[in-house]
Amino acid sequence: MHAIKIGGDTDKDEVKIIIGRYFSNSKVNIQEDDYDGRFEFSFSLGKKKDIDDISFYNTIANLVNDIILEIYFKRLIRDRVSKICSDYSTPDKEEIISYTHSNLINENYFTREKKIVLEEILNHLIENRVLFIDGFLKFRLRRFLYMIDMAIEKAISQLEVEKEYLEFLNMLQYFVDIQEPKADLVNVIIKDGDYFLLDKDNNPIENGLLTSMEGDFLYEDISKADLLVSSLIVLSPKKLIIHIEEGEEKDLVELISQVFKDKVELCRGCEVCKSKSKIKKGK
Repeated sequence: MHAIKIGGDTDKDEVKIIIGRYFSNSKVNIQEDDYDGRFEFSFSLGKKKDIDDISFYNTIANLVNDIILEIYFKRLIRDRVSKICSDYSTPDKEEIISYTHSNLINENYFTREKKIVLEEILNHLIENRVLFIDGFLKFRLRRFLYMIDMAIEKAISQLEVEKEYLEFLNMLQYFVDIQEPKADLVNVIIKDGDYFLLDKDNNPIENGLLTSMEGDFLYEDISKADLLVSSLIVLSPKKLIIHIEEGEEKDLVELISQVFKDKVELCRGCEVCKSKSKIKKGK
């Protein structure tokens, strides 16, 4: 079988890392070369007869596709973010670049566009046995820029959501900081979607403290998780032990840990965890 050659104008060492994922334990013959800032790799099966040729072409096509997504797109993304997001700060631009690249390499996004690109790469390799990636990108730039611009738009939304969350988190932390502690210790038991509060002597904590909040919130619209966080902020304990099984309510546990910081301790199983005293339920 004739060799298949790919080339381009990016860092050869980065390309070699991706090649290693495909052929680290393979007997495929690989020859490499670089000159004037360009790289070239030739792949051949030699005299090996037990690998189907089209399967080999498919492997090289997927390799090229990964090189485009993981290496070449980084350069294109940075250029587009610089043009589209000129009003954003440098740290925000870096966040947008990171989110954009993650969106593009996510196998659940742009599936149709990626399938078309992969088919074009495969057909080009079958017809020519040589593919220069920078040239391939240049003649299909409009399609790639469409994907990148859509991914940037999604990344900007992600950044805004993250900022809103941080503002919300800062607000909760402020409330905790200005509150006088009303309890030395609160045990929070999270089990089967319900939340239970016990004091340091394992007695149920009454929820009369929540009455003062009803004027500020539509009580009937408060979720159980909201009610739990609100209760803890009102109590503002000196120490807080969350009794929960591994993997449950990760977002809620993370929020409580971020708000109460070093006051939080996690417990994965003790006698308190088996308690059944419920807090007043939301919806």
